[in-house]
Amino acid sequence: MIKKGYLLFILASLAQLVATPTQAQTCLDQINDLSRYQTDAQQGTYRYANEAGPAVLDIPEAQSYAAYLRATRALILTRNPKATLRCELATKVSARLPEPATQIADYVAPFELTHPNNQKAVLLIHGLTDSPFIFHTLAADLYAQGYDVRTMLLPGHGTAASDLKEVDYRDWQQHVRYAISRTASDYSQFAVLGYSTGAALATTEIAARRPDNLAALVLVAPATQSHSEVAWLAKWLDWLPWVDWVDKGADLDLAKYESFPLHAVTLVEEAMANMRAAKLPASLPTLTIASDVDGTIDSQVTYELLTRWAQDSTAPLALRVYAPTSIAALPESINVTEVATLDRVIDMSHIGILNPPDHPYYGRAGTFRNCDTYLEDTAAFTHCKTTEKPYFGERSATNLAQYTPLVRVSFNPDYDPMVAQLIQFLGKAM
Repeated sequence: MIKKGYLLFILASLAQLVATPTQAQTCLDQINDLSRYQTDAQQGTYRYANEAGPAVLDIPEAQSYAAYLRATRALILTRNPKATLRCELATKVSARLPEPATQIADYVAPFELTHPNNQKAVLLIHGLTDSPFIFHTLAADLYAQGYDVRTMLLPGHGTAASDLKEVDYRDWQQHVRYAISRTASDYSQFAVLGYSTGAALATTEIAARRPDNLAALVLVAPATQSHSEVAWLAKWLDWLPWVDWVDKGADLDLAKYESFPLHAVTLVEEAMANMRAAKLPASLPTLTIASDVDGTIDSQVTYELLTRWAQDSTAPLALRVYAPTSIAALPESINVTEVATLDRVIDMSHIGILNPPDHPYYGRAGTFRNCDTYLEDTAAFTHCKTTEKPYFGERSATNLAQYTPLVRVSFNPDYDPMVAQLIQFLGKAM
């Protein structure tokens, strides 16, 4: 009988052999080829995963984290149609990986950064349609402060958007539970940082089963309730065979899906509902970082949740919020830091909080610009992608009417002060 690990390796090798001719490009050439965007969006070139191997791995509780990382990387190489596309991007993490990062798989795969004989760690959990690439700066900054850092990959991610139709909520729960319990077993103390859907999943798991050595929780743009008008309809529409996709994008971003299947809405709706119902452990220090004008998540619901938690909390609760105008008063027990202005950025988006302005891919002068608002207008899209003087901000109706072209900001001018607060918070908790 062929062992599962060997089978995944064989399938990954076969996937590389049948790579399409577009693999002659690089991940950076691809996003600079503006003529491809509308064609790939229409044809779904990278929307569908390779039909090889399982879309979801079974993770035995006793499996080492190193074995989990290897198995997940093999899955990415097998199912991601862009996995072996050449990609050499100098990030803070790519320089610390055991092997040189030379292809897309190296950037979307989960990773860990470890010190010899260290007993403090931070587990980072990404959000919907994203990948561990979102942590390629923060992980290195935490590592530089003496923490071991782990990331994980939510099932259905790191391959192609169609794989989000192959998972159910229990798959997400199982993988988050494994990552938290495995980290609790491997370290004397640890913290969990969840971003967006990752924050919702982490909160629900910790509320149900907080490890004794979990010292702190950090929630970044937590998925509490969506602004989406289709969200509440998703569970009713998901069974209709002709209603598959909410958005169909080009999926040329090296690490994040641009297409969005309807089934994913049902998954995140369940995650958000569970987070809203969660009772946070009263003795758990918690830091939340959010944007008041978040175009994806209703931050007012986040404030309401923090207010409810504050009623029972005996541990520090803190909120760092990007708000052009002052937010309504929260309980005095919540330490609120408001950031009203951002250098040459209108306001903060859901997707920008974790990346510094000098990020090589998502930064102010980075290779990738989020101009999807204009995708169906070739001239406007090209202008947004190429102008030397874009406006950066959240993708809101107000901003789109007032600023042209508007790039949905994917970096945070306040990154350094934010990380300073995060480091101070973790230092006190651990």
